[in-house]
Amino acid sequence: MLELILLDGSGRRFSLADGTELKVGVAAQCAVRLSALDVSRTHALVTNRNGRLIVLDLGSTNGTFVNGKRVKEAELAAGDLLRFSSVMAQVVPQGGDRDGDGRAAASNGQEPRASPAGDTTVSPTSDTFPAPVQESLASLLFRWSAGGCSAQEELVRWLVGQRRVVGAAVLETIKGDITVVAAEGEVSAVLEDPGCEALLIAKVESTATPEEIITTIGGRTVVAMRTPGLPWLLLVPGAAMPEFGELALIAPLLAVARRLDLGRGETAGG
Repeated sequence: MLELILLDGSGRRFSLADGTELKVGVAAQCAVRLSALDVSRTHALVTNRNGRLIVLDLGSTNGTFVNGKRVKEAELAAGDLLRFSSVMAQVVPQGGDRDGDGRAAASNGQEPRASPAGDTTVSPTSDTFPAPVQESLASLLFRWSAGGCSAQEELVRWLVGQRRVVGAAVLETIKGDITVVAAEGEVSAVLEDPGCEALLIAKVESTATPEEIITTIGGRTVVAMRTPGLPWLLLVPGAAMPEFGELALIAPLLAVARRLDLGRGETAGG
């Protein structure tokens, strides 16, 4: 028999016996109740019917993922990695630990990363959120709940202060104009370089799917991330690139930060 184990540091397990129906979300009626701000009230449903283990996304805002691929519905097997927005889980044999050698680890536990052209390549790091990341994320959520600065400003400060970047900025592109919503750390040389504006303006009209562009601007390596409906996020990595799991977490965090700021009337949107 299989179980669903949460990889959020809690170690909570849920039986996946035949006949199981596990609703996942933040609502009180959910069997798998999560507390992450980027998880929907009723996010997904995991069922086992006649030996077929299925995950069904229930129209969540930030998506349900199986082995790195966003899905509406997918069949699961032992070793598969799930992600309910930023919250990781895995299907494991009953009583077993996380399976580093199962189906999800067919590429050494790695999720595919979408390139700007839509192709996929294997990430050099696995999509996991170890305890330090969970603790760091908790500090960000505390900052957001405390108020003060805008949520997007707190996000870039958190990225520079606690994650693997030395500079970060959130930028809006509206009718050919670029507005810096928030910036922190060693990012001024990037923002002042003409290549920054050229990249963002060239891409803004053509971006219909999430993009992650790694390039050089102002003499610095830059990761430019864009999800439709959200501003650009520029990251200047430090000695090492952020792991793929952390990059996959950032877009939902930016979405939450933006919603918080729009609710407070602290950003013009666009």
